[in-house]
Amino acid sequence: MYRRFAVVGSENDTLDKMNKTQRIIFLFDAWHRQCETSLRRATEANAKNISDCSQEDLMKIVFSGIKFICSMGEVKKEHERLDTGYMEPLEASKVWYPLIELIFNIIGQLELRNFVTIFPITKDFDGERWECKDYFYTMDVLSKMDWDKPIGTSEDVFRLLWDYQNDDLQYAYMEYMSTMSDMYRSQTGKGIMYEWCEDVEIDTYTVDRTAGIIKNNQTGEVNKISRCPSYLRIIK
Repeated sequence: MYRRFAVVGSENDTLDKMNKTQRIIFLFDAWHRQCETSLRRATEANAKNISDCSQEDLMKIVFSGIKFICSMGEVKKEHERLDTGYMEPLEASKVWYPLIELIFNIIGQLELRNFVTIFPITKDFDGERWECKDYFYTMDVLSKMDWDKPIGTSEDVFRLLWDYQNDDLQYAYMEYMSTMSDMYRSQTGKGIMYEWCEDVEIDTYTVDRTAGIIKNNQTGEVNKISRCPSYLRIIK
């Protein structure tokens, strides 16, 4: 059994006074520190062996870790929104990737029941209408699993996340794949998705916002980027 726990924010007044950018950076730093603290305390108490950690300790690590990964994505989006021209250096990906990978590996050691406790299934119930995954679809997948056993290997974790409807988990999974792609690109010169598109003969494009053009990487065709919003039409 595990004790119930909660993440308590003692700086709510400070957060309320921050603008959007300050808030995003603050939360990124806060979740990073929380994740590292949870990891350090758990390993110090268990002779530095994660597999010996209690389910409660694992839940704290995974919860703060997923929040940290999501906050990392928010920092990237904010740079894009402000058009700072910032591109995360490969060195940064090399620093974050081992921690992100560790978090996803630790998820596999969580009992399914505890995993569902900290990441409730999104309450979307109309998946059948829109032909997409929803709460009922996820529960059907979980009904075939043992809720009192650890999730399992990395492959088991990714298979679960593919079907599991939770916004934080889906967002964190995309960031994990994006960071992995950055690492892969540094070795091969191509990102994972770019290479997959080439294999299945799907055109890819390179956008040059400074020059205002978009180039088809397969045909070499170049087109100008329209500055007109999609809901407006230029009348000559």
